[in-house]
Amino acid sequence: MNQELFTHLEFGMRLIPGILAIVLACLAKKLVGKRWLIALVAINVVTSIGYWMVAVFMRYLQYPYSYMSKWYAVLGLVGTLWTFCLGMFLFSNYSISRLKMDMNSFLLSFSGRIPRSAFWIWICLSNSCGTLIAIPAYRFLTEPGNASASHVVLPMIIFWLLYACCAIMNTWITLAVYAKRWHDCAKSGWMTLIMFIPVIGPIWLIGYLGFVRGTSGTNQYGESPFIT
Repeated sequence: MNQELFTHLEFGMRLIPGILAIVLACLAKKLVGKRWLIALVAINVVTSIGYWMVAVFMRYLQYPYSYMSKWYAVLGLVGTLWTFCLGMFLFSNYSISRLKMDMNSFLLSFSGRIPRSAFWIWICLSNSCGTLIAIPAYRFLTEPGNASASHVVLPMIIFWLLYACCAIMNTWITLAVYAKRWHDCAKSGWMTLIMFIPVIGPIWLIGYLGFVRGTSGTNQYGESPFIT
């Protein structure tokens, strides 16, 4: 089969089911975590379009491989965000019958309480996303091509801006999750600073937040995080 025809067919096979999934999710009235599912599929549709454009148009325009590889790395970084959306979609379905906290509060707020299960879910999701984000970063840095060449300046700027946004978002959410877990144990969120004690600090933080049961009932930081 002609390689170009195969590229078009592969693009269609990715795009059509993705658009159909978005339409069906939008029509669903009682789908828990619908926005996260739509975002997940939309990211895959957008990155599929991007890969197709780079593969086809750059070939016609005869851009150097170093230029194409940098754009592939940018798209790879964007594509990793589907993992975060998938995790939030699954967490939404988990928490709807167990936790009082909505998703915005879980991700952004430094007030309230969360149990050990929510803490471990975020730890696993954060580490998974971090690993996947590191892959395009490594590829971006190691692919051939002169970083000072004019044709790679734009993808480099976009890549590092996206990378910085991902790092800031991950740091904020992680600190918010830590604070709410400390609150569940009736301690101040400032206890997170213990992580800066060499060696012992991170072990103590993960061990305490991950395994110590929260206080029963209401404490000074709010009601129990569980739906009763």
